[in-house]
Amino acid sequence: GRDLCERIRGFGYWADFIDPCSGLPMMTQNCNKVYSEVDGMECLLNYKSYNAGFCKILTHPAWGSAVYPATIFAHCPAQVASEIIGSYTSL
Repeated sequence: GRDLCERIRGFGYWADFIDPCSGLPMMTQNCNKVYSEVDGMECLLNYKSYNAGFCKILTHPAWGSAVYPATIFAHCPAQVASEIIGSYTSL
């Protein structure tokens, strides 16, 4: 996440990724706004989840619970993000 965000920022745009443990942005200093990745996936992608004790387990439509959500926010043209993501050969 950090590399992708740093590359977007290198073009002069804003980007940040979410710490999965705290829900806080990793690169933006002095921010106390928590983002729930599981809630985001439920709302934005209509994924289902279930409670396991104090944890919410996300279920992907194809991969079931063998996934972990990761969120990157960016304010840049879609083409910039697409080209950077496409440059990663291991995806």
